[in-house]
Amino acid sequence: MKKVQFERKLKNLTKQLTRKKFILFIAGFLMIVLICLLLFVFHNKQSSVSHSEISQSSSQVTNQPKEGKDYTVQYSNLSLIKRTTLNSALKKASLFDFKYLLNTSDDGGNDAKILVYYNQANQQLVFKFYQNGYQSENDYQIGGYDLQKQTAIHGLQASAFNGLPLVYTWENLQTK
Repeated sequence: MKKVQFERKLKNLTKQLTRKKFILFIAGFLMIVLICLLLFVFHNKQSSVSHSEISQSSSQVTNQPKEGKDYTVQYSNLSLIKRTTLNSALKKASLFDFKYLLNTSDDGGNDAKILVYYNQANQQLVFKFYQNGYQSENDYQIGGYDLQKQTAIHGLQASAFNGLPLVYTWENLQTK
C-alpha cells in the first residue's frame, strides 16, 4: 500500500509542478505583455509631445501680422517708380519683414511708422524710421537704399529727403 500511496503522491506532485510551471509561464507572459504595453504607451506619449510641438510651431508660422489689423501700408506717387521695383528694394532692405518691424523687444525693429521717399535723380530710396513712443515729427532715424548698387546707404543727413516725393508709408496699428 505504501507503494500505491507513493505513486499517487508522485503523480499529484508532478501535477502540482506542472500547474506551478503553467502559472509561472502565464505570469511571465503577462509581465512581458505589460512591459511591451508600457513601452508602447511611453513611445506614443513622446511622439504626441513632438506632435504638439510641431502643431505649436506651425501655428506660430501662420500667426503672421496682417495688413489692416496689425499694420497699414500705403503707396503713393507710383507714376515715379514701379511698385515691383519699390517692393523688391523694400524686401532687400528688410522693410517687408513686418514681424520684425512690429517686434518691440531689443531684437525687433520697434517701429511705429516708416516713410519712404524716392530720389529719382540718384535712384535712391530714403527712409524715415519713427520708433514706438516718438514725440514729434522730428523724432526719427534716417536710412536709405541705392537702387542701382542694391546696397544700403549710411550717413544720410536730415536734408536727404527734403523735396522728395513720398512713395511708401508703413504704420504700426498695434501701438496706436
